[in-house]
Amino acid sequence: MTRVSPETPNRRGLTARHGVELAVLAFGALFVGFLVFSFRPGRRPASGTAARPEVPPSAEAGQATTVLKGFDYTETLRGKPLFHIQSERTVGFGAAAGLLPNLYALEKVALTVYPETGAPVTVHSDSATYDQRTNAAHLKGSVRWIDGRGALGETAVVEFRPSTRELVAPGALRVSRGTFVLEARSGIYDVSKREARLEGPVRGAGTGEGTGGLSKLLADRAVYKRDEATVELSGSVSGESTGGNRISADRLVLKTSEEGHGFDWARAEGNVRGTIESSALAASAGSRKNGRQSYAGDRGGLLFSPDGSVRSLALTGSPAAVDEEPVAGATAGRRLRATSIDVAFEGGRARSARAQGAVHLETAGSRGESDQATMTLLPTGEMQTLELSGSVKMSGDGRSGNADRAVQVTDRDVWVLTGAPGHSATVEGDGSRVSASRIEIDQKHKGVRAEGGARAVLVPRQNGAKLATPVGDSTRPTFGKADRMTFDDASHVATLSGNASLWQDASSVFGNDITINDAERSLVAVGNTRTVFSPGETAPRRQPEAGKARTPAAADRDKHPSVVTARRLVYRETAAAGDPATPPTPVTSPAPAAAAPSTASFEGTVVVTSGPWRASAARATAFVGKDRRIERVEMSGDVAFQDTAEGRSGKAEKATDWPSEGRTVLEGAPAFVLDREGNRVAGATLTIGKRGGSVEVTAPEGGRTETIHRTRSQ
Repeated sequence: MTRVSPETPNRRGLTARHGVELAVLAFGALFVGFLVFSFRPGRRPASGTAARPEVPPSAEAGQATTVLKGFDYTETLRGKPLFHIQSERTVGFGAAAGLLPNLYALEKVALTVYPETGAPVTVHSDSATYDQRTNAAHLKGSVRWIDGRGALGETAVVEFRPSTRELVAPGALRVSRGTFVLEARSGIYDVSKREARLEGPVRGAGTGEGTGGLSKLLADRAVYKRDEATVELSGSVSGESTGGNRISADRLVLKTSEEGHGFDWARAEGNVRGTIESSALAASAGSRKNGRQSYAGDRGGLLFSPDGSVRSLALTGSPAAVDEEPVAGATAGRRLRATSIDVAFEGGRARSARAQGAVHLETAGSRGESDQATMTLLPTGEMQTLELSGSVKMSGDGRSGNADRAVQVTDRDVWVLTGAPGHSATVEGDGSRVSASRIEIDQKHKGVRAEGGARAVLVPRQNGAKLATPVGDSTRPTFGKADRMTFDDASHVATLSGNASLWQDASSVFGNDITINDAERSLVAVGNTRTVFSPGETAPRRQPEAGKARTPAAADRDKHPSVVTARRLVYRETAAAGDPATPPTPVTSPAPAAAAPSTASFEGTVVVTSGPWRASAARATAFVGKDRRIERVEMSGDVAFQDTAEGRSGKAEKATDWPSEGRTVLEGAPAFVLDREGNRVAGATLTIGKRGGSVEVTAPEGGRTETIHRTRSQ
């Protein structure tokens, strides 16, 4: 029997036609949507899908009025077929013979639906009933359907409910394509929305062939949206690929590819967890050294390549997390936490990552925090570059740092820290600190280089090691500044270059360049050096001779620091017995305490001043005690001095001054002293005591002394 609908069919004809058309279309959609992913067995039975069928029982349908050997019916509209029904045997039931049947019972049924676009879908069943009064249909007995892509679907019963425009499979569904098999406890297809809803447990399994590598998937419920080509899974969702990749979430949305052989992307929400393995391709190339990556977050997104491998991973959370497990003999593990994390993959392996918001990065022995972070990885899995930006904090290898931006140059094993405009980056180690516009940490060679307004605070280490410097209290912090600073932990050398200075309170060392060598226990300053030895509040006071009062000039000099200028300063000290001699950190360059006396040698146009007292020489050596106080100063080479307070001056080949005693010894051939009245005393050795209060003359052996006394005119 063949029927062709008119151009404007009646309402009942349209309803009946649309019911069968949508039923077939729905099952085609179900098959296409569910064949591309698999599910493991669930735990919760379906609910609400086994409602009472709308097809009336045979007793209500009336008596059999028509029996046909075959049935062949095509519904068309404007010359286009909508659906085609064919069966081997048909029985019509109606009120009486000769009347139009109300119900048709079909056997060995084949139903073909012709969608507006795409290949038709054919559904087979052992039997079917169709009620013209309600437009309800009931298919049963090994219901099967095939879409244009070779997918086979199977169920026992299908009911079409025209009142809600739903196609209901109250029993188990099974859809297979190639090696992939999908199973669900029941299903409903919403014809108006073109959505299929499956109640679980929904599960499937396959080899991954034809599904982009996805081999297992489990959920409590699933919704397939045909128009959007998406599958929404909810309730204890988990999935696995043939490569070992895993994902679990409260809800997962999958976008099927246009070819229907895999997925374009996935979006997960709620308790997102998963792992990503290196691809078999990478392993076969002999470069698989990076470990498994595990991830977690509140939300996650995945983009897939045509072969099913992961192209990118995007996570958000409080925080989101990506961890890489360490591989023995290869990479160390890494832990990344942030508000959002984006990871790009190549060949199944992570190649770059970007994190934003409260970033925390941990590797073996080090940790970093920042507002943002970006990293790239080598094919072997090792870090190629790493950049932290915004409120950067770092720690590791006994150091910590703060900066606006930090970049790791992996091939050189170097960190570069820079400060924001108007601010400095800082690095601390064992209590000492260096700050500058730019700081470079050389992890391979154990060094730190700071440039651009470098400043440093150098403190004794906890084990007692102290800084080698001729000024200040060695048990207290010493401050430094220069255009550039370099701290070499391997050679135990610290270098301050460009307008360099070290100071503590009023004591200081200035020079174009200052080098502190902890191994040699020395300090070298070159280029217009200036050294200030402050007497301090604890400096010993010079006591006057018995029965003699101290001169005002002598008392005044006790209050003034000793200042030495020269082209070059070399300070050397010897470690005291029992002082620690452990190597310094790159920042501190500390040294054991000096044994008295240490020496500070000055060369090149040496000038020594202390209040009104001034001396010049070609060279000078200051002997410094343990308390960094000058015990004596030895000058040689055309020595000249003057004391403006006493009105005294003199010259000698050599001079030795004891500041704490207020005594100066001049030696020469001869040495001489002049006072403000023009009186002159000359001899091989002149001892000036009480800071100019007396002069003791010693004649050379076999020689004589000379005294010229000018009388005042009356």
